[in-house]
Amino acid sequence: MPDNKKDLLKGALANLSGFIVRLGARLPFLFVVALLYGKEIFGSYLFAVTIVETLTAIILFGFKRSLFRFLNDDLHHRNMAGVYNTVLTAMLICITIGTVIIIPIYLWQDFLFRLFPDEMAAGVFILLPAALLYALAEILLTATRAARKMRYEVTAKSIIEPYVLLIFSTGLFFLHYVETGLFIAYWIMNISIFVYAVHAFGKIYPKDVRSWGGISWHKIKSMTEFSAPTAAYDLIGVLILRIDIYFLAAIVSPTALGIYGIALQIVTIVKKVRQSFDPILEPVISHSLHRSSLPAVSAELSRVSYWIFSIQALIFTLLIFYGDGLLGLFDVSGNDAALTMLILIAAIMIQGSFGLGELVFLYKRPAINPILSLVILGLHASLCYYLSVRFGILGAAISLLISYGITEFVRLLLIRYFFEIFPLNITILKPVLLSAVLFGYLQLLSAYITLYSAFGMIFGIIGGILIYFLCFFIIAQKEEKYILLKKLNLKKP
Repeated sequence: MPDNKKDLLKGALANLSGFIVRLGARLPFLFVVALLYGKEIFGSYLFAVTIVETLTAIILFGFKRSLFRFLNDDLHHRNMAGVYNTVLTAMLICITIGTVIIIPIYLWQDFLFRLFPDEMAAGVFILLPAALLYALAEILLTATRAARKMRYEVTAKSIIEPYVLLIFSTGLFFLHYVETGLFIAYWIMNISIFVYAVHAFGKIYPKDVRSWGGISWHKIKSMTEFSAPTAAYDLIGVLILRIDIYFLAAIVSPTALGIYGIALQIVTIVKKVRQSFDPILEPVISHSLHRSSLPAVSAELSRVSYWIFSIQALIFTLLIFYGDGLLGLFDVSGNDAALTMLILIAAIMIQGSFGLGELVFLYKRPAINPILSLVILGLHASLCYYLSVRFGILGAAISLLISYGITEFVRLLLIRYFFEIFPLNITILKPVLLSAVLFGYLQLLSAYITLYSAFGMIFGIIGGILIYFLCFFIIAQKEEKYILLKKLNLKKP
């Protein structure tokens, strides 16, 4: 019987370690795009990647999460042939969807050039087929996560993806591929991830499975019917998160979009905290909902929400004081840019820390998530367009904050109504107290030394993190203290 608490913590720590490794490439990549390629080229690249990510969500058809329903049954019965059948069926569905969408886009590409500036639209057609390749890699990596093996996901997303992109984008710039270097590097990154995903799948699952049963229409039907609501929800989620890019691409200049993109890249640091838990959280919750009580699932979600919020609140508080300087490193300045970044981070914190209840609906009432998200998409689209026209990139950020706030508030009410559980508890307030202590410390420190000086950075960032985690440890529950000491090798198991 799997130990959910142990697997959650072990998987989360593995992915958080990967997040730290990934951060080592994220910041240098921002230097590359801001100081070498420039904000205008990065704006065009960002728009193309946004289109690809949206298309990937369509092609994946929700399988990144819904596939666990089928893989868990196969693995529970030790049916390796069934695992192969499930994975191959999912890949066939993805290839079919991708082909049906991508070919017509190339046939009628003039339409896209009418909607957006030429330099924006041209990059899309360079990257578009990469969406299919990335979707297939995601299917294979999902199968590795179903076996609760996190190292392959961590390696693919935290080492191969960021470092291949960084190395090749830098190298191609110095080889004078200034206009296309970022796009070529993105292709190389996707090919590398796909090759590694094939390798990872082969390492976990036996290669001598000969009778995997072939593709059956019954299996295709059952998988598409179950995954359809999740597919709609994932697509709407991508649109909610990316519709600001579409509007800004049509409203502001590529340079302004590039500034917004750099702010988004920094915001990704906060977003990746939640995503560090997702690879193990999704299979664990899927298993728990199938075999455990709802109150037990609620307790697991509450615990993870607390962990996520604690880390995100630390980053947010530090960026209140150091955000301007961080943006300045990438040749981005102005009050709007810093405020935009903080508002975007606040939006991601609401979605990441308070939105885990979506997993309950995903596996218990899958139609609720897309219905709620569709309503919010309409609200966000209207708000985003209106506020972007009036306030530019700042308006887009405000719209996302309002939309996520309403979404998670309504979702919590619906969970309470349908399942009589509440996937949060009083511990969610602890990070607020911790952030208040850190804020007071940095405010006091700024009265005596300049925070951007060498001593200010050491005592502000490093000292602030130490104070934050010392307070975290002091108010932690006995069980949490034991786990932390054990993981730090300060307590014998």
